[in-house]
Amino acid sequence: MKKQIINVIKIVVPLGIGLYLAWYFFNQIEDKQKVYSVFSEANYLIIFISVVLSWLSHYTRALRFKLLSIPMGYQIKKWHSYHAVMIGYFMNLLLPRAGELSRAAYLSRYENMPFEKAFGTILAERVIDILMLLSICLLVGLAQYDKLPVLIDKFSEVKANDQPQQGVSWFIYILILIAAVAIIFLILYLKSIKVREKINNLIKGFFTGITTIFKIKQKILFVTYTLIIWFCYISMYVICFYAVEQTANLPLAGIMLGFIAGSMGIIFVQGGIGVYPVLVATALALYDADKDIVFAVAWITWLAQTLLIVTAGAISMYFIPSKTINPHAK
Repeated sequence: MKKQIINVIKIVVPLGIGLYLAWYFFNQIEDKQKVYSVFSEANYLIIFISVVLSWLSHYTRALRFKLLSIPMGYQIKKWHSYHAVMIGYFMNLLLPRAGELSRAAYLSRYENMPFEKAFGTILAERVIDILMLLSICLLVGLAQYDKLPVLIDKFSEVKANDQPQQGVSWFIYILILIAAVAIIFLILYLKSIKVREKINNLIKGFFTGITTIFKIKQKILFVTYTLIIWFCYISMYVICFYAVEQTANLPLAGIMLGFIAGSMGIIFVQGGIGVYPVLVATALALYDADKDIVFAVAWITWLAQTLLIVTAGAISMYFIPSKTINPHAK
């Protein structure tokens, strides 16, 4: 019973915080009718195409992981890899960073791939994606260097508005939490042999995953998969602005700045709940875009992608337990 209560708290608390942020920022909108009109007048065929592109990126990610597993001697079934990816995304909506753990756990269970190797390879994937995001940030930043100081000031205003009362900032609380967790892990690492062995295995698995990238024989295919993933990521975001008449003429440079801002929101806040639309709208405000309308478009984008993850993740959770272990299946 105690374990069940803890699990419920782990789910309810993050979701509650996200919903509070969504409610708080929505209440800051002066003309809510404008937001409602965007939802009612949007071209949902374009939104559907965005969802399809998003799904294609997830499927390609599964194919890329299958390619990564070959040098380690594992022939992962592509649908097992796909189900693991979708379950990982689904779990990330519930608990921060739970997606990587659950994805590795499913691959370990249904493909006989050691957990530490699966987890290490997933982390190696994350390193590649971070490098891709940083590259996009660099290109966009260089193209709009003159607007970066203004953007920083705008984000500072958002932070200030999110803290109506004086006191220690959220950033300080986060740093204290990270420090506390790090100290606990250090104590456990020094005191417990089992914990030390698990951490060492995870570290070894991570470096195994990193070195696997250099052992891939089909390097061109791997790069192609990576480019497809990021092309789909960017495209599924950009085309959503063409689903609303008021944002169809926004400059691509501004939309890409919003892409980076929204991506940062997803990284730092679980699933981007509540903050994703705010950061996108804040970035596009630099281009004289109507902040309320962009806020609504960003909400539509976020809701469409989240609905895909919830639906596809639930389907994968239904189907993957029925699969039997067959590491040599194609």
